[in-house]
Amino acid sequence: MPESLWGLLGERGGVAMAEDNRFLDLVYDAAVQPLLWVPVLEQLADMVGGSTGWLSQLSVQDGSGISLDDPRCRIDPKWTAHYAAYYEQRNPLHNVPDPSAYMKQWKPCILTDENWMRKDALVRSEFYNDFLQPQDVDSVMMIRLAKRGSEIATINIGRATPRHQFDGAEIELANSIHPHLIRAFNLGRKLAGAQRVEQDLQHTIDRSPHGLFLLDATGAIRHVNKAGEALLRIPGGLQVNEGRLIAHSQSQTKRLLGLIACAGSPSGAGGSMALDIAPGRLPISLTIAPLTEAGSPHLRGRTVLVCATDLEARTKLPEKQLRDLFGLTPAETRLALALLDGITLREAAERFETSQHTTRTQLARIFDKTGTNRQSDLVRLLMRVDGVARP
Repeated sequence: MPESLWGLLGERGGVAMAEDNRFLDLVYDAAVQPLLWVPVLEQLADMVGGSTGWLSQLSVQDGSGISLDDPRCRIDPKWTAHYAAYYEQRNPLHNVPDPSAYMKQWKPCILTDENWMRKDALVRSEFYNDFLQPQDVDSVMMIRLAKRGSEIATINIGRATPRHQFDGAEIELANSIHPHLIRAFNLGRKLAGAQRVEQDLQHTIDRSPHGLFLLDATGAIRHVNKAGEALLRIPGGLQVNEGRLIAHSQSQTKRLLGLIACAGSPSGAGGSMALDIAPGRLPISLTIAPLTEAGSPHLRGRTVLVCATDLEARTKLPEKQLRDLFGLTPAETRLALALLDGITLREAAERFETSQHTTRTQLARIFDKTGTNRQSDLVRLLMRVDGVARP
């Protein structure tokens, strides 16, 4: 906490200083838990003599960007809707005639409406009379946080009509808190980006037809996708024992855990193995590889990926993707997928109730569109496409 803040707040006792520390804790907690920006705005407004608070992220190009999800306090949600519908292009405290030039000279600072424009001009505006005044707001403090592209993030503190303008002490107090608000906002933006990537990756992982297990070097499970959960239900296959991924037999478990430990070691070497299920049944193919480097103080050791593919199962290539890739008709797509499943042309004709001549004609068109000449070439191509379509 800057010493200037203590001076601005006057003679501080231990209780008051503890309260100020709790406020800064709240500010940085908001970086991790965005819902906490609402109590931050409430306490900040109280500290500088404000009545309302709004954390906006608006474009200087057209004023757009307002959202019902914006953190705000003591503001009726109907005014958010009114702003989006009408006032975003009529806000004289935000919109500028030359956005490009404005963004070049923009810097994070604290302004009041009087720094921005003459008070008498603001009072004559439609924005003041039909938007601010009905909310009992006469003065506005604008605490700039960050810019990205043409978008500006700002905390707007409104002050009720009976009060005077924000004075020097209140502005200086806000200035002392300002660096913490900037750091917390930028940290929150980075964390939100990382969380979005994590959510997108998890969604992609869960859509994979292969069982994907994220483990530590001891085999303890950190995440399993939906296909992996299905593989765990196959008798005689993979199992979970005390949170660790194991195989049905002791010998295969020993080999599996050895490969996992090797992938989780500093050398980071992985490997592969076939997991036998039952006589006469194709095995489950396992590929073990290191996924991350060690070094996090919060999660020690590497993350190991085990990719499990049930060779007995038949994955179905998405029909729409096949049509989009090669321009196949629905009937041609249906035949191509049937051949990928291993049936003959005669069986395909019987299944689809067409003549063998029609089936052979469709196959010829498939060859022409896919650049293949034989069924074996076509099947190999479709298998490669399936691998790309289902990473």
